[in-house]
Amino acid sequence: MNGGLRVLTIGIAGLLLAACSQTFGRGALGSVSGGVAGTTIARELDSGSLRAAREAEYRALEFGKAGVPIAWSKGKAHGEVTPGAGYRINAYDCRDYTHTITIDGGAPQAARGTACRQANGTWQPVS
Repeated sequence: MNGGLRVLTIGIAGLLLAACSQTFGRGALGSVSGGVAGTTIARELDSGSLRAAREAEYRALEFGKAGVPIAWSKGKAHGEVTPGAGYRINAYDCRDYTHTITIDGGAPQAARGTACRQANGTWQPVS
């Protein structure tokens, strides 16, 4: 992908393959495991943009109101994470979400994901 507006929605399969995790806030209670780091577009984000994108994912999943986007911007990239309504699967609180990323005026890309809150407070992408 070369420059331009790009929009990213986190894909479930890409999220499951993500091995990275980043902690935001205090300890495990502020982290998303996987997320934007497990996607193709992540290779085009600098470390500051990647951190901003992951922090927005956490805020959207943990605190966001369904349907209300959480915006972020860093360097040549910006985006938003729009969480869906929360629901329960077995013992886990889960949410669907969409993450949109634009890089340097390129073409938009979008993907959807589902993440469930783990017992340790992290959000883990699921299929």
